[in-house]
Amino acid sequence: MNCEKNSQSNIIKFPGTNNPRVDEQQKEFAKLIGDLSNKMSRYDWHVHILSKKELLILSNHGEAIELSPLIAARLNSSLATSLINNSFMEDLLWAEKKRKLL
Repeated sequence: MNCEKNSQSNIIKFPGTNNPRVDEQQKEFAKLIGDLSNKMSRYDWHVHILSKKELLILSNHGEAIELSPLIAARLNSSLATSLINNSFMEDLLWAEKKRKLL
């Protein structure tokens, strides 16, 4: 099983200060969430692949992201399909590795 380290940002916004890195990060998050919503609201939502950055933002901030019920349901379905496909590929790779060892 492939375990990736969650990348947590060390960018902190203190009250009364202006940090341009916080602004950049918020703009990037807004763009990624917009792209994600756009993909999931299309009629062919099920064929769009989620980018690594989109998966990362969902992993780190998914509980705080507000999506419409339809987009959230489609996203849930898309993520479940990705998990099944990845599991299937891992099983195939493991079987191939085991076959080579014998």
